[in-house]
Amino acid sequence: MKSKLVLTSLLMLTCLMAFGQETDRKKPEAKNFTAEVNLNPFSSSPININYLRFRYFTSETSAIRIGFSAGLQKQTPAQDVTRKTFEFNIRPGYEWHLAGTERLSPYFGVEADLAIKTSSFEDTDVDAFVRKITGAWSESGTERAFTRVGLNAIVGADFYVTKRVYVGTEFGFGFQSTNFSDIEISNSDGDDKIKGGSDLQLGPNFNSSIRLGFVF
Repeated sequence: MKSKLVLTSLLMLTCLMAFGQETDRKKPEAKNFTAEVNLNPFSSSPININYLRFRYFTSETSAIRIGFSAGLQKQTPAQDVTRKTFEFNIRPGYEWHLAGTERLSPYFGVEADLAIKTSSFEDTDVDAFVRKITGAWSESGTERAFTRVGLNAIVGADFYVTKRVYVGTEFGFGFQSTNFSDIEISNSDGDDKIKGGSDLQLGPNFNSSIRLGFVF
């Protein structure tokens, strides 16, 4: 699956290079802002606004970027049961853009990855054995809470369809360090705790969606 996504990204970059030989300038200039969403034309939800990215061009060849996502979920599967999660991710970074063409803007850069997730479960039924859980939805770790930090080196390209609209692709290489929260359990027999662990990943990563952006 990953090899297919990598191939798709490489083919898109090739197409952008092939169609990027226009003569009139479309790329942003200093003090321009851009905003992006993820485009998945063949999915049931072609435009994904769960993750947004903004850029501020300090010059024609450099930009400050920041991406973020946030989500809140609350479930009440039974009258006395409540399950909640909140997740937030912010990704600040910087880009250096190469000459390319008037429409094509290849770039490289660096991006940090900071994320946090909280989870809780509560059952207010007086006869319930498990009354409250923090750090997950269950003792087995469903919807486990965590904190994450990471850093990526990135390479990508934007193709400006018009002066105010572009599409692009991006991939990178970096690391992510995730610390899972303790699961604290309150039940009718007392309290219990399951200590959290950690996960370290190092390797390639990429956005399999087409980035659809607008210049302001």
